[in-house]
Amino acid sequence: MDALAECQQVATDAARLSCFDAAAREIASARKSGSLLALDRAAVVERKQQRFGLADAAKNPLGGGEADRLTRVTEVKTTITGVRASSYARYLIQLANNTAWETIEPLTLAPRPGTAVIIKQSGFGGFKALIDGERPVLVKRQR
Repeated sequence: MDALAECQQVATDAARLSCFDAAAREIASARKSGSLLALDRAAVVERKQQRFGLADAAKNPLGGGEADRLTRVTEVKTTITGVRASSYARYLIQLANNTAWETIEPLTLAPRPGTAVIIKQSGFGGFKALIDGERPVLVKRQR
């Protein structure tokens, strides 16, 4: 990729074109051999949002560098699509993004489908749900 930036500095048109052609061949060869991987940032973020809250989601799939930092997901905003009582004042909540979370703390009011929810990372690897502006409650990802 640095070769492309270097080609921009070439003064004459023919030499610049030749430089870009060589850089393009180098990039195509690297992609074909698998030594260069091009990722779509939006697709990476979407995948991380789907994995958010799962045990292996905390790993750095892109090596822990700048790419992981730029695509980091610390919260997911969605809506509740289904609610099922789990135990005393605790609920299994189905979300619009096809994930399921269980409340760990009791709730004063049962969540309702269609309600906005934000799942955020909290300290020590836990997660909190802010359901329609209520106080945050601890939750655990089920699927």
